[in-house]
Amino acid sequence: MSGAEENHVVKRRELALLANEFAAVRISLDTSGNGPRLLVEDLDSNDRIFLSPLELACFCLATGEDRDDWLRVGNYRDERRQRPAEPVRTEEPR
Repeated sequence: MSGAEENHVVKRRELALLANEFAAVRISLDTSGNGPRLLVEDLDSNDRIFLSPLELACFCLATGEDRDDWLRVGNYRDERRQRPAEPVRTEEPR
């Protein structure tokens, strides 16, 4: 381990524990990296993900279909729906 790694301090503050009948997650603010990001930890599987401000902003632009595709937890993990392919956009010559 290098000297920089040994001196690296993890800066994390728990913001919330969110739970319902389908899932339970811990949300923390992590400021250890180059910029602030959210750490989301699934309390059932111990999986976790860091989300940057850019990734969080993308959630705001997601469609309902996009969000439906994200619901892959617990009993819903194996459900896979095939969405029809969207037509490819092509520009007509001018």
